Amino acid sequence: MKNTLREPTKENEILKRVLQAIGNPPGKVYAPSDDSFLMTSTIPTDNLAGKSVLDLGAGSGILGLYCALHGAAVTVSDIDETALQHTQEAASKLGIRLIAKKSDLFSNIHESFDLVLFNPPYLPSVTVNDRTVDGGLLGAAVIRRFLRDLSNHLKKDGTAFLLVSSINKAPTLVEEYLDFEFLPVAKRSLFFEELQVLRVRFRNRLAR
Repeated sequence: MKNTLREPTKENEILKRVLQAIGNPPGKVYAPSDDSFLMTSTIPTDNLAGKSVLDLGAGSGILGLYCALHGAAVTVSDIDETALQHTQEAASKLGIRLIAKKSDLFSNIHESFDLVLFNPPYLPSVTVNDRTVDGGLLGAAVIRRFLRDLSNHLKKDGTAFLLVSSINKAPTLVEEYLDFEFLPVAKRSLFFEELQVLRVRFRNRLAR
């Protein structure tokens, strides 16, 4: 399991370009943070060219923009039109194109993808007041909705990367979705929690 981000390389320069294009996101658009950077560290950049990628709940668009700069065909989606507009402006600054769709998780997504990226709101809340951080009961309600519908939007040999926190009780969560295999591929300890990125694949992905 990875415990640190990549060493300073060309990848870091690409990430720097993305962050400069994003700048300071407006309003309640979720800005890049520790969880975003942990997610980018897991993206398999060596074979992204030509792959279809969905950045679900994109927020600032950091993950989708990063993939697009590696030659992927990227769709970014978010329920917030401001987030989508800001991501498109960042893409224009970077000289890349991507598809932007307003969608509550998969509600307006009809395709299947080689790679699905989801950095969800994961903080526990009884009432979701801030969609960018509130994840519902145990912080896992939004994650459960994602996993429930993922099979309809992930190609049979595709991969999803999902960020979870130790406060989400991930071991219990993953046992509920037997169609998938979950592998922790990166982690980072913060002062009150541990973040993990889970690689999600179909258990019998080549037999589907």
